[in-house]
Amino acid sequence: MRATRIRQRIGAGLVLVFAAFCCRHVSPAPLLAWLLCGLGVQALRTRMESACLGRGAFTTLVGQRAFVKAMAPAYIAQGALWGASVLLFFDRIPVYDQFGCWLIVACVASAPLTSVSLVPTLLRCYTNTQFSVMMVALVFSLTARDHRQPVADHLFLLLPMAHWWLLNWLGRSIYASHKTQYTLQFDLARKEEEARAAVDVKNRFLVAATHDIRQPVTALSLYAEHLVNHPEMHLELAPKIATTTMAINRLFDSLFDLSTLQSGEQALHLQDVDLAEVLHDLHNQYEPLANASGLELRLRAGDATVRSDPVRLRRMIGNVIGNAIKYSPPGKKILLAARLRGGRLCVEVWDQGFGIARHEIGKVFQEFYRIDRGTAPAIDGMGLGLSIVLRLAKLLNTRIAVDSVVGRGTRFTLKLADGPQIDRSLNSVLGAV
Repeated sequence: MRATRIRQRIGAGLVLVFAAFCCRHVSPAPLLAWLLCGLGVQALRTRMESACLGRGAFTTLVGQRAFVKAMAPAYIAQGALWGASVLLFFDRIPVYDQFGCWLIVACVASAPLTSVSLVPTLLRCYTNTQFSVMMVALVFSLTARDHRQPVADHLFLLLPMAHWWLLNWLGRSIYASHKTQYTLQFDLARKEEEARAAVDVKNRFLVAATHDIRQPVTALSLYAEHLVNHPEMHLELAPKIATTTMAINRLFDSLFDLSTLQSGEQALHLQDVDLAEVLHDLHNQYEPLANASGLELRLRAGDATVRSDPVRLRRMIGNVIGNAIKYSPPGKKILLAARLRGGRLCVEVWDQGFGIARHEIGKVFQEFYRIDRGTAPAIDGMGLGLSIVLRLAKLLNTRIAVDSVVGRGTRFTLKLADGPQIDRSLNSVLGAV
């Protein structure tokens, strides 16, 4: 729209030049009426476009649609005026002046292609109105005159029709070309943004990895050095070394999972998975960890089969359980359950932990994000667990829902993809859960 301002001034000048060609041969009243209407519509269009630019009407899709809807009548009126201009000069003024008028009409018909073609609705409003009115005016003028050359008259009508078709075709071509160009620019901008985000993630990864791995590695080296100097303390140091080693293994497992998921080279091995067996195995795996933290891990699982990748399914559910254990204070309970909701198999993990504030629910799935708990003790880990859960969920066509109340607990619901062999008796088994 900013680029059309100079063309609008040129358009107003062409209105005056057109009137100058006709003024010596046309009645003053109709010519003056056409001139005032032309300048008025041009001024109205300029004012409307300036107002839209001033209030930022093009910053949103809704604003753009409102602009097109508001401007359509102005484009229709302008097209109708130029189409009706044929009645003023065609077969009414000397041939040289007619030629000048035809050049002006052809110019105003073709000029919008460079800009208005980017808004096809407005281009159609203008061009179709102009040539429709023009064809009616030409037929009226040819019918009213003495037909001495009827064949030539019919051939003459083909010229504006061909011009009409050509302008529409060029408009569609320009629109398609610009659409391709802007699509490529958008893709390049998106790729650049993704690249910057990847660099940012890797930088944060290095900082977080250095910070979180340094502590257990340092502790492990100190325990080993102490064991060398005091071998008689092996019964006291061995459990600490084992615990520290497990912490390092968990960190490296998370880093490996994140690296493989970011590579995008994941090959799924789909098969029918007994969900009850998966949940029982996970319960047995995480129950000692829960008990060590003073928590009770409960299980409610009926018979159900889902088609999925068993390794990644276990990893996804296990990370949610581990997160619940990590963020629950001693003496609380955690429930691992499966049920049918709306015909879709769901795995739920309920905890009575610290809870998540509403504004932080979306952030907990970001890499390295950990909730600030104020003066409470820091939670071990790099903040990768739920990020891996989200990536695995996308891989396995699983939807995640989170419901949480600060100070009361959180429920993670994993809505698994529909499987061909879901046991519909699951609701009766879990009706009391």
